[in-house]
Amino acid sequence: MISTVTLRSVLFVLLSLTLVSANVQAKPENGKKFKDWTVVCEKLPTSGEEVCNIFQNVTNEKQKIVLQVAIGYLPNVEKPQALLTMPLGVLLEPGLEFKGGSAKAIRLPFKVCVTNGCVAMTMLDDEIIKGMKAGNQGSVKIAVAKEKIIAIPISLKGFTAAFNSLK
Repeated sequence: MISTVTLRSVLFVLLSLTLVSANVQAKPENGKKFKDWTVVCEKLPTSGEEVCNIFQNVTNEKQKIVLQVAIGYLPNVEKPQALLTMPLGVLLEPGLEFKGGSAKAIRLPFKVCVTNGCVAMTMLDDEIIKGMKAGNQGSVKIAVAKEKIIAIPISLKGFTAAFNSLK
């Protein structure tokens, strides 16, 4: 026969396990769309570990991609990172200016150019994430010719839900 103390202990453990499992968030769903943001999950070639990020392709009137924004967490890193990829042909020296919604704009240097474009990256602090969640639109400004600056809008529709799905 089970004692009352043992029964209470077993019920406490079961209740604790239920509460803990209810608080564990599900893994992000690869390909899931959150309005203008999409979840993409890939295995890292070095470790085989799966990482997920959210991304948005921004196109021009000819439906050509003029900006790709990817945001996600690297393994064992607390803050999210943003990768902004611009087509080849941008002026590299001035870098770009990234504004996440209502957050203050930040200037980023280009880190590398590859076959599909030039990449700038940064860690996103809480202020930028908060600004992106609160806003409807962000932007990237780039220089394409001497003294010619282009502003490319970034939709923040669905950003909050997409970003929250990563953690």
